[in-house]
Amino acid sequence: MTETLHRPHVESRERHHLAADAFLVAALIFLAVIGVQESLARLVSRGELGTWTPPVWLELIGSLGMPLAVIGGLLIAWRIYGRRVTWRDVGVAIVGCIVAAVVFGLGFAMVFVLSRAFPNPFPQEGPWALVFFMALAVVVFLAVPIVDAVRDVAGAREHARRNGLRLAMVAVAAVCVVAALFVGGETAELGLFMVLPAFPAGIAAFLIDWWPHRNDEPVDWRVNPDEEPTT
Repeated sequence: MTETLHRPHVESRERHHLAADAFLVAALIFLAVIGVQESLARLVSRGELGTWTPPVWLELIGSLGMPLAVIGGLLIAWRIYGRRVTWRDVGVAIVGCIVAAVVFGLGFAMVFVLSRAFPNPFPQEGPWALVFFMALAVVVFLAVPIVDAVRDVAGAREHARRNGLRLAMVAVAAVCVVAALFVGGETAELGLFMVLPAFPAGIAAFLIDWWPHRNDEPVDWRVNPDEEPTT
């Protein structure tokens, strides 16, 4: 009886994990697309990027990077959790990503307007307040899934594979963002660009998984889905 009562709460916590994994996969897919585009640009231009005009096909790769990361992040996360992917799921994912992109766009615009209210002591360094708010949003969004992953990998190991994968993705993303900050210039904004497809993918994953269960019991975020339910 208790297990039945706990189950909706466990599914809600797991939904947060699913959204976090979609976020991370989308960010890394976009990072890979940027890496491929930059590598091809240097190869084709023979290192003369300053005086070189990129061809249309190379710009197309960059244009496709965003939707590829959003949809790919959502579907790969879906498979990580052992769920079948049908053509209906692909269609729902596309619609969900569009809705999520609109939601994220509105939120991003609100954060941008809010960041304008803070004076920038280093105007030559770009919109530091916007970066701060976005970084804070990422930390808040990923904190619980990361803590749960560490606990599971170090203890119960109920879902060690997917939680270990989550920690590995966080480590790779963190290393790339920190390295980009040391490189400086436009490269320093890599972390901000990675967030652009990542949040819509995470929001879409949450909404698509939540919709069939929207009439379930209220969420208790304190319940860890990697722990055995109390019987």
